[in-house]
Amino acid sequence: MDNHQAILDVVKHYQDAIHTQNREDFIKLWSHKVQGQLISITHLFQGAENIADDFLCDRIHTAYSKIDLIADHIEINQVSEDLAIVVFSYHTDCIKRDTNEPYGFPGLETQVLIKEEGLWKLVHVHYSK
Repeated sequence: MDNHQAILDVVKHYQDAIHTQNREDFIKLWSHKVQGQLISITHLFQGAENIADDFLCDRIHTAYSKIDLIADHIEINQVSEDLAIVVFSYHTDCIKRDTNEPYGFPGLETQVLIKEEGLWKLVHVHYSK
């Protein structure tokens, strides 16, 4: 598989993990050699397990009974053989857990990936409105 497709697969698996809110699948996407960071609209989370627990499980799972992260216009900039930056616009399709009402918002997302033992892994994710 070429690098472009492998990187797109990481983005797709990230979207799937957000949708399923599956902690283990989410953690597998992150580097185990570099402490990852995720910057949400309002908070900084560090370390794959903390990101999974505090961002995915506590924030997303608590707020939404359903969430789909839809990536639009994905751009991949492969900086080197082992480093890539992915930027895309996104929108969400959510159901708020407390009111059962539909909700969604648009934004921009940046993902930084490194190649680790032959596989592309996340080291940084940044959400912007």
